Formats: sequence, structure tokens, C-alpha cells
Amino acid sequence: MNNATPETIAQQIPPALRLIIEDLPIATLCIGGRQLRIRRKRDLEVMAASIRQFGFIVPVLIGADNMIICGKGRVQAAHLLGMVEVPCIRVTHLSEAERRVFAIAENQLGQLAGWDNETLKIELHELSGMDLSFSLELTGFSSAKIDSIVFGGESGDRSENAIPALPDQVVSRVGDLWQLGDSRLLCADATEPASFEQLLTGEQVRVVFTDPPYNVAIAGHVTSGGKHGEFVMASGEMTDDEFTAFSTKVMMRARENLVDGGLLYYCMDHRHMEHTLDAASAAGLDRLNLIVWDKKAGGMGSFYRSRHELIFLFRKPGASHVNRVELGRHGRDRSNVWTYEGVNGFGAAKAKAREMHPTVKPLALVRDAILDCTAKGDAVLDLFSGSGTTVIAAENVGRRGFATELDPRYVDVGVLRWQEFTGREACLASTGQTFRQVQAERSRHSNPATATADVAAPSADIIALPAPRVRVRTRLAA
Repeated sequence: MNNATPETIAQQIPPALRLIIEDLPIATLCIGGRQLRIRRKRDLEVMAASIRQFGFIVPVLIGADNMIICGKGRVQAAHLLGMVEVPCIRVTHLSEAERRVFAIAENQLGQLAGWDNETLKIELHELSGMDLSFSLELTGFSSAKIDSIVFGGESGDRSENAIPALPDQVVSRVGDLWQLGDSRLLCADATEPASFEQLLTGEQVRVVFTDPPYNVAIAGHVTSGGKHGEFVMASGEMTDDEFTAFSTKVMMRARENLVDGGLLYYCMDHRHMEHTLDAASAAGLDRLNLIVWDKKAGGMGSFYRSRHELIFLFRKPGASHVNRVELGRHGRDRSNVWTYEGVNGFGAAKAKAREMHPTVKPLALVRDAILDCTAKGDAVLDLFSGSGTTVIAAENVGRRGFATELDPRYVDVGVLRWQEFTGREACLASTGQTFRQVQAERSRHSNPATATADVAAPSADIIALPAPRVRVRTRLAA
């Protein structure tokens, strides 16, 4: 029978192999020898942050002469923190050659095993959803790399672009502010400064991604067959000067609510390239790039069928923009040609999508744009919410989405889509009532509010319902 106890086992270990932790002054330790690892200042700062959060829980290995065998980086990080002593384990049974080999092995052996990427993705995704009091960068991964691991492999599928059916009765009213978790959707005019005072309450956003109306008729350009009514504004009825003035007001609102260095992704048809650039210049925005969305398949037309759309990229002056691509350093290989499947082309699934929505922007496209230039918790704004794609994309990657949409019908669409996507209930900010409760209450009072011709245009990212085609001539305020 084995009567060994921890005490008797310890007594059998040769004295040279008994590992005893002792706190030693950093000043008495010798870093000397060759530096096998190259550490940037940023690396040491991350190590220091880890020690500050978790404590110095991995002792330094030293020889009999106080020469550091393993743990030089941790000692340097402790020095950055102003620590005077660090825990050490003295190793005296190794020869000089063994010490040198072990120092290499200690650094190399951990790198022999690769990451199980799917398991790591699940672990980081769960941790990202927790209300932590510290940054996940303490894992050693940058926040951009964490985003790349968690979201980088997701190209999106048709289900995430599904649009819910409209309720029989329009629920939302102009002025309604819907709280969507940490995000918000306001039924209001995107050209009015007061809309953003209510929506953002003084907060500025890191990025604006918006898909305004193109001042191009839906019929004959986007769809055929008469399934969609025209957008009620900027659907081909404006003169060039009127459309430039409209675009300038929109970009002014974007600029006012961006942080310095914040980015504006502005979707626009090629017919209005010069108007868009003129408006951006008048609004005081810097032109940064022109992005081409390759939809993989051509749309309508018999001569050079279009298979792309344009996204202008502007920056608010005053600071550098956030760059989370950095030439692929974080695993995000990005160019200014974005390839995402559109709904143009043939097939029953795409035909059904076109019946619901004439100019769909894939959720993955917007999500990736947000990942390129924001960090977790940053605010993202959309001035023309339409079906709510930007708010949902922001929610999907741990950002906060804010949006305006003047047409109550499409506010309802955005709310319902967010509820289906998240499984949570939206609340009316003014009363705390859920969307369902507001719907029931307004139904009882026979709310006559419907979207009519005097409602400004929703974005191009909307469900265009079959409706009588109307032309509206709207005089723009100076």
C-alpha cells in the first residue's frame, strides 16, 4: 500500500529541484545575455496591463547568479509599472548549456501548437458579449485581431438579409424614438439638426454609413415590371442644383455629428458623382477614396449591364481616421473593390428578394465597413435607415447603431427587423412601452397616420412597397 503523502514526496525531491518562490528586488536581477525575443514598446505595455489586472502570477526563472533565464519581458513590464520586487524561482541544477537551451525551448515550445480557430472564435465571441471591467486585449490579441477572428470569416447569408413583412397598420409616428438595446432609431428628417440633438444627445459618432436616395427613378433603372413605387423624394424629380443642395445638407449633418477624423461612407449612383463631390466639398469633408461594390452579376440593361455600385468615402478633417486594416496586419485583407453577392441576376430566391427590396445592401458589406474603422462600443450613424441594415450590422459586431428615417413605414420595418435579428423587444423611449404595446394602443385609437407624398424619401435601402407612382417637387430650404 502506498502511504506517500505530499510531505514525504517533497522530502524525496533533491534539494536542487525543489522550486521555492522568493521575492527579489528587480535591481538585483541581471537581464544580460542575448535578447532572443524582439519586443516593441506596445508589447511591453500589454504585458504591463496584464500584470496590473491579474497580478504577477508567473514567476521569473533565474540562475544562482541572479541571471534571468526566462521572464525578461515580464521584468521589463514590471519595471514600467514601477514595481520594486518580482517573484522568482531560482534554478541551480542546470549547466550553462542547459540554461541556454531551456531559454529557447521555453519560448518556442508554446508556438508548436496552433490555435483551433473555431474554438478560439467561440471563446472570444462569448467573452466579447460579457460585461467585462477590462479589455480583451489582455489576451495578447489586439481588438482589431479579435474582430478579425470573431467576424472575419463571416461573409453573410441570405437569412440575415431577410426583411420582415410590414404590419397591416403603420405604428410609428414622426418624432418617435425607438430604443433598440444600446442602439436607437428616430422617425425624423435627416436634414434637420434638431433630429440629431434628439437622437444622439450630444454624442459624436466614429463613422456614418448611409445610402441616400439617388434622384433616379426606380422604374426602368433599378427594377422592371412595376412592382415598386417610386421613392417619394429624390426619385428623379429634382434638378441637378436641387439635388446638390439636398446632398450638401445631408453631408453637413453627417459632418456635424462625426468626431474629428470620423468617416462617411456615402452610397451614390454614378449619374451623380459630380454632385456628390461638390456637396462633400461644400460640407467641408476630405475625399479619402472611392469604393466599388462588385455584385458578381449584372443588373438591368442591354449595353454594359451594371454589376457594381459606388460608395464614396469622406473624412471629417482635424485628426487621422481609425485604421483597423493596416495592410492586413490583423488578418483583414481589404481593397477598394468589395465583392458581395447582390440580388441582381436570375433565380427564384433573387426574384423574391427584388420583390421586397429594389436596392439591397448586404448586411455583411456594411458590417465589414464598420469593422474597418471602429472599435467595440463605438457609435455608428445612418441618416437614411430604410430597412435598418446599418443598425443591425453595428449591433452584430458590438457597436452601437443610431439612425434616422422619416417615413414611419420604414421605421416599423427597421424595428421589426431588429427584433427578429436579436430576439429582443424595442421600446419607445418616451414611455418605455414595447413596440407590441404601442402597436396595440395605437390600433385601438385607429391611428390614421400613414406615409403619404409629403413624407421625405427613405434611403435606397428600403422595402419599396407597390404604390401609385408620384412625383413630388419639394423646395429645399437654404
